[in-house]
Order: sequence, then structure tokens, then C-alpha cells
Amino acid sequence: MDTADRVRETRWSHRGRPVRVVVTGATRPTTARRVVDGALAALDRVTAPGRGELARVHRAAGRPVAVGPLLRDLVTVALDAARASDGDCDPTIGAARIRLAARGGPLPVDGLDVGVPVVAGQWGSVSLAGDWRSVSLRGDRLAVPPTLLLVLGGTASAYLAQRCAVRIAECSAGGVLVAIGSRVATAGPVPSGGWPVSVGAGTVRLTGGGLATASTRGADGSGVVNPRTGGTPVAPWAALTVAAPDAVRAATLAISALVRGADGPRWLTGQDCAWWITPRPR
Repeated sequence: MDTADRVRETRWSHRGRPVRVVVTGATRPTTARRVVDGALAALDRVTAPGRGELARVHRAAGRPVAVGPLLRDLVTVALDAARASDGDCDPTIGAARIRLAARGGPLPVDGLDVGVPVVAGQWGSVSLAGDWRSVSLRGDRLAVPPTLLLVLGGTASAYLAQRCAVRIAECSAGGVLVAIGSRVATAGPVPSGGWPVSVGAGTVRLTGGGLATASTRGADGSGVVNPRTGGTPVAPWAALTVAAPDAVRAATLAISALVRGADGPRWLTGQDCAWWITPRPR
């Protein structure tokens, strides 16, 4: 086998999320893993409950706070996704996620996303519906109203996976697939037959771009909330997976389609993507 055709991979877990890196060519999987580990560590520092940058923004109760480049990028991506989806993919539904978890619903209490500790039942004036337009990001100054809690997991993992894949491919001149939870990104040359990715009970072959799965359950940001109602989307299937030109676009489309419920697949038609439905268990 020629070195350029060699495909190797490594898998591990980060905060309960499966992580997978596959490389072609001469790049070592361990070298690629260091890039992804560094990105995930940076994300942890930004979103650490009570002490990360995001927690500091929430504590400021609407006052602008200077933030670093990673949080600025993550918020920019999240707000762009909200704008592109007409608010279906809204990052300001943190309180609704925690409320559902406190009621024994499908979403875990995930401080990694929210960035602040919240005591179940003590909601005060916190809004349970999304309102992404009220978040202000001007340069490096971020302001979040005291009535909102940001969760960035819907697009953050997709953004990091895509950025890591591009960086690894540029340094190695080989192909790479990076999967963080349900967000998958590829870059560089595609191996013969495409990149195999599990979807439901089957396998799809990516020939580029990214893939994301949205469901009402998931600790990596894939537990979707309807931003208009603050409740779990009403959908006739367990999950919806989308392949698109990049991982962030795939995540935005998958979340939006799930929020739209039974109309989601029809809406995806014409969105320059492929999609798959995972049926509910019988």
C-alpha cells in the first residue's frame, strides 16, 4: 500500500463525548490527536462552570465584557447560525435546557455549555425562550442580558472539529476526519471509498464537508430545544443527521430541521445537503 493511501485512526473520550481522528498519508494519529486535545482543552477553559470566560460574561448581567478570540469566534458562529436559521438554531436556550433536566427530561445539566452553575427551581427572571438578537458582540466585547443563558454546544463542537481538521490537513498535506461527539468534519484528500461514518444503524461515506446529528438527547450539544417554546421539539423520529459542505452548516441544518418537526425533511430539500432519519425505537 502506498503511504498516501494509508488510513489510520485513534479514538478516545472527552467529558463523556466520543472523539475520533482519522488520517491518511504519513501523519501519525497521535500527532493529530494533540491538535484536537489542545482545542478541547481551550474550550474547557472558556466554558468552565463558575470560572470560565463564559461564566464571567453571565455574571456581568448584561454589561459588556472583553473576551478572548476563541469565545468570540464561538459566539460569532452561534449567532450566525441563529441568523441563517431564522432563529431555529438559537444559542440562548440555556435556561430551558437546565429546566428540562431538572424535571427529569431528556437533557442533562451540562455546565460545559452554560458556563454558570444554576440551582434547579431558582429561575428568577431567567427567560426559558430563545432571544439571540439581544446578545451583543462588538469587537471583543460580549454582552448577554441577565435574563438569558448561552449554550454554545450546538455549533461549538462542529466549529472546533472543522478548524482542527483544516489545521491538521494543512500541516500534513494528507486527508483527515475529526469527529467530536455527533459533529464530524473532513479536510484534505479523501481516501478511496470516502470516509466511513456511522449514522443510526448504518454507515455513510463522506466525500468531503461535514456531518452532524441532532436529537432531543445528547451531552455534546445535540440535545435540541425549541427556542420558541422552551420545550423539546415534537418530531416523529429519534434523530436527524445532515451532511453539508462544512460541519457548522451541517449542525445548523440538523438542529433547525429537528426544531421544525415533521416539516423538517421537506425544509431540508433544496438546502444543498444530504440527510438521514433515525426512527424511534419500536
